Amino acid sequence: MEKFISFFTTLTLIFNYLFGLGAVGVSDGWELSSKQKLSPVVSMFSGQGICCDGEHFYGSGSITAVNFTGLARFDLNMKCELKKSGRVPEEFHEKYGSNHIGGIDCANGFIYAPVEGDTDEGYLYNFILLYDCETLEYTGTYYDMTGDYLNDGIPWCAVDRENGFLYTSRFDPVDEILQYDLETMQFIKAIPLEKQLHRIQGGSVYEGNLYLSFDNKNPATEEYIYCVTPADGSVETVLVRTLPNYDNEAEDLCVYPLPDGSLIHTVDYDKLICANIMHLKKTG
Repeated sequence: MEKFISFFTTLTLIFNYLFGLGAVGVSDGWELSSKQKLSPVVSMFSGQGICCDGEHFYGSGSITAVNFTGLARFDLNMKCELKKSGRVPEEFHEKYGSNHIGGIDCANGFIYAPVEGDTDEGYLYNFILLYDCETLEYTGTYYDMTGDYLNDGIPWCAVDRENGFLYTSRFDPVDEILQYDLETMQFIKAIPLEKQLHRIQGGSVYEGNLYLSFDNKNPATEEYIYCVTPADGSVETVLVRTLPNYDNEAEDLCVYPLPDGSLIHTVDYDKLICANIMHLKKTG
């Protein structure tokens, strides 16, 4: 029976890759502007994170089973221009078990990559590594984010370029957002949320507000995007996406206005097969 289920699941995943997501629904006030289905190979480099600097999209990918991590760069039409290993340096893997890059962001010519690793004691060692946007190579600069607040991984980070902050949080549950000084990466404060959130996979700052991607634990078809106001910790549900594909995992998001009118850009992963990029725009 188990072999049959495994075989059926594999066939379903292959079907999803060959024929796409099917109809994607979004809540009132939004519409799907466009979507791209990345190849399995490119998805290895971009199935976790997404960010944009106005000239390029950047992606991050991780396959923890084989200790693979990578980064990719795309043009604004999501054509992959440059693909590098973008690997987490071996010293981090050997010392701390670092084998996962989560939801990324970019600023000042650098990709800010949150890196965690699973050890016998859990996800205790958490870092942000800086990669060069042009070469996608590790710059040698990193920040140790390990501490009382981040003692179970660092799934994402988001940069407020205008105000000079970096935000992150735990994965689940999320009762507060952590704010850091972008230049020094010194901890500033924890921002209590008005309600508890769960399974936050990515974040992005737009006009001073923090947008968060919630993964509704698989198997599920509804994925939520929240907006947090850092000044008071208020939480608003911005939109709900209905994804009919099997075993989809909502990953990172990027909020950046593009000429085609799209504003929110998301990455979702069909397990073992491919990543899907969606571009969403307001209708009113």
